[in-house]
Amino acid sequence: MVFGPSLKIMDTCRDNKPRHAVYEKLEKLVQEMQHSQTGVPVRCQKTFRTFITSVFTGSDLIHWLSNRLKISDEEHTEAIKLAVLICQYGYIFPVGDSKNLNVKEDTSLYRFQKPYFWPSQYADPDNASYAIYLVKRSMRNKQKHGLDDHEMANLQKLETMLCDKWDYIVTQAKDQVKIAKEKKRADKALNDAQERAFWRIHRPPHGCIKTIEDGPKRNFQPSQMAARRKKNKDLFYCELQHLRRSVNICRVKTSKAIENLENFALQYFELDPMLTPPMPSNPWISDDTTFFEISKTNTEVPMEQTVRKWSYSLQALLSDPRGRHEFETFLLKEYSHENFAFWMACEDLKFCRQSEVFNRVQKIAEEFLTTGSASEINIDSRCAELVKQNMKLPKPNRFTFDSAQEQIFSLMKKDTYQRFIRSEQYKNLLANAIQPGGKKKFFSFGSRKKNMLTPSPKPKRRGSSGNDADIENPAVAHHSYSTGNLRELDDKQPTIMRRDANSSDSSLASDTSPNLVARRSLRSPQESPRKSKQLEVPRHSSSNVHSSEANRLDNPSTACLAIAVPSKTNVVAPWEGVD
Repeated sequence: MVFGPSLKIMDTCRDNKPRHAVYEKLEKLVQEMQHSQTGVPVRCQKTFRTFITSVFTGSDLIHWLSNRLKISDEEHTEAIKLAVLICQYGYIFPVGDSKNLNVKEDTSLYRFQKPYFWPSQYADPDNASYAIYLVKRSMRNKQKHGLDDHEMANLQKLETMLCDKWDYIVTQAKDQVKIAKEKKRADKALNDAQERAFWRIHRPPHGCIKTIEDGPKRNFQPSQMAARRKKNKDLFYCELQHLRRSVNICRVKTSKAIENLENFALQYFELDPMLTPPMPSNPWISDDTTFFEISKTNTEVPMEQTVRKWSYSLQALLSDPRGRHEFETFLLKEYSHENFAFWMACEDLKFCRQSEVFNRVQKIAEEFLTTGSASEINIDSRCAELVKQNMKLPKPNRFTFDSAQEQIFSLMKKDTYQRFIRSEQYKNLLANAIQPGGKKKFFSFGSRKKNMLTPSPKPKRRGSSGNDADIENPAVAHHSYSTGNLRELDDKQPTIMRRDANSSDSSLASDTSPNLVARRSLRSPQESPRKSKQLEVPRHSSSNVHSSEANRLDNPSTACLAIAVPSKTNVVAPWEGVD
């Protein structure tokens, strides 16, 4: 069915068009698509046994939209989305597949909907019309016009709801079936397809989205609102005042606004769980709710993303309950809590009950604006004068202190907020925050190194020339110095070992047993300011001495070895094990 360019939309009162602006634009575009010469090419499609009249392909429709609206190849998906939107609003419908309201860029066939069934003509179809449609289909051939499961359920509900006029509904359905039998077969099939597409949009199956949703009910119709606006002197004066206020409003360049919006999107990209998958798992697509548990505001340790978000702006800090608590704690330490307390009191005033407004206004003025009060805030004379004028009103409202609140917010943003971000409190919160993904911390402000035990340095064998001969023999076991108060060892000083004065065994000089190997000390006994102690190490305590070396150490007088041991603590003892 092709319409000429002179076709006009049925003139319907705007009071019955809840989405008049949307329908008007779409219907104007659909009229151009139906033009016989410049519109979408409509043809008859030949099948095996029949002809399908007045159809067009999805590729022709999308190609026409791209040329008409000058959509580039890079934005080709926009033309597809617009075609899908036109189909979902009921201006076109697919042939043979009434359940799928998508437009594919291929040879799939589509038809234009009759203007009688356009959404602008039926803002909200009633249940009686839907019941007549279902009864009419149930009377016809069930193989071609049989009802689906959800339609059968709807028919049973409607029969119960409209039981008082069900006889009238059945009579109307019979009359329409009788009239349809007199039509030609092609016209009858076309009308059935258009009517089914119409009710598919207005009564979709369960689980499908209803594109044409009912808007909010108007208290006044557009015609009533236009009648109220009488063009008199007062109306023109109010309009003039509105225009003057609009001229004085600061404007931002479009390029600057777009740049700010882009920066905001990039800044909050990682914090948006819909754009960046949250860690450790996405609770919206899995059964793991760990993300919800660790992101609660009452947790003992906040998340790293939450703490980093506080540094974006003061508004981001104050919008988080945990951030407000930490900021208040910081201000109490610095004895500058009055500005924050006034700002919070103004916020509570805006959301309190109407019966409490007057008492809260008086309390705020007495606590923060009275000269000499304990929590007096510092505002300029102009702002104080505005507050006084608002206080003199017969009924002070919730916005009495708005000017003072804005000024205090600006002061906190420039002073106390900057000090909070640079404080050790914030750095410690950032360093100790929870990292769900187990990522490496890039910030370690305020972190302290744990007192780790200093490993004992590698010893040298007695008589060696200072080379790394002991490195080549890893099987040699090494002792560590021990006692309660040992000094730190040094890799540069050689180990000082001496035999007992009564010992005369010279073969001990070349002994490489573990009992005779000792570590180097940080300071030699000559350099140490304290007097070194003597530690006796029993020679017979080792179990790794070779038999040939043990035979030469049978003399009991040489059973002990005296070692000069400095006094220091962080040294591993022999009984604690050697790595």
